Amino acid sequence: MRKLLFVFTTLILLSACNSTANVFPKEKPDDFAFSLKYGITAANELNTYDNTFTKDLIQDGTATTDMELSNEEMEAIYEKFRSVDVLSLPEEESGSPCMDPYNRYELTMTVDGEQYNLEWDTSCTSRALNKWEDTMEYIILDIIFTKEEYRALPEATGGYD
Repeated sequence: MRKLLFVFTTLILLSACNSTANVFPKEKPDDFAFSLKYGITAANELNTYDNTFTKDLIQDGTATTDMELSNEEMEAIYEKFRSVDVLSLPEEESGSPCMDPYNRYELTMTVDGEQYNLEWDTSCTSRALNKWEDTMEYIILDIIFTKEEYRALPEATGGYD
């Protein structure tokens, strides 16, 4: 019984080591920045390192504009990343997707002096990915789409099948 308890406790401790809650301080560190690529081909990019946004124009390539987020927007995104436990999102797996087309994500992020590079997709759904999609909806609808810089970009032409 002791061995079973020891193994169970060890597994809990090891799984907790990778948790976003252990990596992300409660307060947003001054160096928090990220590059988030997203979409069917991950061609859209919100980049707070360079203060830019790149829009996927599908048939017409991409268009990039300056886009600086406010401290309040960065704090809100930081808290969303913490609450969704972004570091525990399932990574891309090879194999047949559950649906097609699907969104892909590439996140490079600096938190408290550490850099993280993550890639995942939504080809199959899970509770964690559903929470992530809620975070993306907030970032896209409440932040990106509200910016004048975004509204000045050209419309996309074509589509993905």
